[in-house]
Amino acid sequence: MQTYNILIIGSGGREYAIGLSLWQDSRVSGLYFTPGNAGTALLGNNITYANNEELLTHCENLAINLVVVGPEEPLTKGVSDFLSSHHIKVFGPSAKAARLEGSKAFMKDFATRHKIPTARYLQSDDIEQIRAFIATLNPPIVVKADGLCAGKGVIIAPDSTTALQEAQKMLSGESFGEAGRKVVIEEFLQGFELSVFALS
Repeated sequence: MQTYNILIIGSGGREYAIGLSLWQDSRVSGLYFTPGNAGTALLGNNITYANNEELLTHCENLAINLVVVGPEEPLTKGVSDFLSSHHIKVFGPSAKAARLEGSKAFMKDFATRHKIPTARYLQSDDIEQIRAFIATLNPPIVVKADGLCAGKGVIIAPDSTTALQEAQKMLSGESFGEAGRKVVIEEFLQGFELSVFALS
């Protein structure tokens, strides 16, 4: 039976859960995490890397058969593209595909362009445009920082005054730094959230 050495990029609960499932598979002979956490250290070896070249060296030295990328940030920075270009198999989208997660403004524009139903929105860095659009919405009002904020970049404002204040804090860099230099203002939709994953 062929066995595999697998490297998981990330340091959260998601990466631990992925690692735990793989650890239980008899075909997995070596499990590595970067940077990992205290929990992942119980399943395999935690390693660190400073740049893509160092990551590639680890993959070659450890005879890694597959890299699984958990977090969005390395995906948006092109880690899948880099490793794939060096013939390392990667589970994770290209930087181009990861823009759907890395930029809320890009995702909303993509949905509109391809006629995918989405909440009414404005993406802008102009506070007067934002003020005018907020005035057209019934509260609560959704205010999103455009970039990656580790799952923290969304505010549900109870009224238009709060929505405008939150947008101003994002645009100034006070709330989410560079990730908030452009914002998405959305109408609030009530309902269940569902994630759908497709593998191709």
